[in-house]
Amino acid sequence: TSYAAFSDTASSSGNTFSTGTVDLVDDDSGAVRFNVSGLIPGQSVTGCITVTYQGTVADPGPVRVYSGGFSDSGSLASHLDLTIEEGTGGSFAGCAGFTATGTIESGTLASFHAARTTYATGAGVWNPSSTPVSRTYRLTVTLSASTPNTQQGAAVTAQTFVWEVQS
Repeated sequence: TSYAAFSDTASSSGNTFSTGTVDLVDDDSGAVRFNVSGLIPGQSVTGCITVTYQGTVADPGPVRVYSGGFSDSGSLASHLDLTIEEGTGGSFAGCAGFTATGTIESGTLASFHAARTTYATGAGVWNPSSTPVSRTYRLTVTLSASTPNTQQGAAVTAQTFVWEVQS
């Protein structure tokens, strides 16, 4: 029999694998965005919140907003018109300087809650391509001018807006 008398090897040692992070923070410091009482038909309230992507994954999926739920003492959510805009400028402290880049939601709070319940169905077009980078969202809630008298004293409570990013 015959066989090779010479041999050699090469190796690659010390290999390391680690995962990236997707990290989304906002500037509300845990405070409630809206705590409004005494709304009358036709009245609007507006608030802003800045969301910052600071993960290590350089190009995650889009940031989306959806409803985390609420309680409605009647059918008031069907009479609360909701508009959510993405943009720049402004902050949780106030919307001064906000410039919209687009409207991502427009309808009633009830329709937002019914249609936007998960990341997959959430609203939003902002897709961070670097880190850290921020967008401001302006939320406007209006009690419809056609709200019937039966809604006097009604309340929507514990409304949660959820911003999420996935990779």
